[in-house]
Amino acid sequence: MSSQRRRCPYCLHLFIPDPRRKERQATCGNQECRQKRKRQSDKEWRSRHQDYFLGIYQQQKEEYGTRAEYKKQYRQLNPDYVRRNAAFVKRCREHRRKALAQHVSHTSCDLRLSLWKEMGSVSITHVSHTSRDILVTVSQKEV
Repeated sequence: MSSQRRRCPYCLHLFIPDPRRKERQATCGNQECRQKRKRQSDKEWRSRHQDYFLGIYQQQKEEYGTRAEYKKQYRQLNPDYVRRNAAFVKRCREHRRKALAQHVSHTSCDLRLSLWKEMGSVSITHVSHTSRDILVTVSQKEV
């Protein structure tokens, strides 16, 4: 296993490549460096494949249209899909609203605790807190 350090070509920091990536890792892993590498890689690919977007891609776009056009046409032809999707979106938004409404502040005196046990019962024997943590001691009662 080699721990040979490399220099990132974008931020110039030294890094140890991930052993799973072996020699293929080109950047330190920082998001900005990865984005720069991706832009460079895409630019190189486009320069090697200049005719790619002029051939079959253009024919397909003319024949099938854009994704937005396809979705608009699909919705017109499938009103049941539109209804199901609207109901799904409504449920998701309600669920999100309820989750936000149930949020308990760390300074609140209310403590919500959910426990599930298949057999037996559980009781909370002690609750204490510090400025950052709430510590709960739980004991199990035999049934």
